[in-house]
Amino acid sequence: MPMTLEDGCFSLKLECALRDLGFVEIGWSVVAHAGLYYVSPASFTPTPDLSDEILGFQILETYHSALGHIVPTAKRALDIALNLT
Repeated sequence: MPMTLEDGCFSLKLECALRDLGFVEIGWSVVAHAGLYYVSPASFTPTPDLSDEILGFQILETYHSALGHIVPTAKRALDIALNLT
């Protein structure tokens, strides 16, 4: 069974808790604050819903400006974002 956006949100919250990083919930989505960057789950659809399959985790410079990095796990996305800082 593929990972859903809901699973991705839970995974990102867990990684934030393990690293003592902050996150916010915007509607159903989660955005983590990792140094100068943000990490958020991404899906294939332009108007996603919690049951959609996850594409990966996107590293954002600001909430609306993506760096173009999409990685498969929340752990890896946070590692990259923190190392870019």
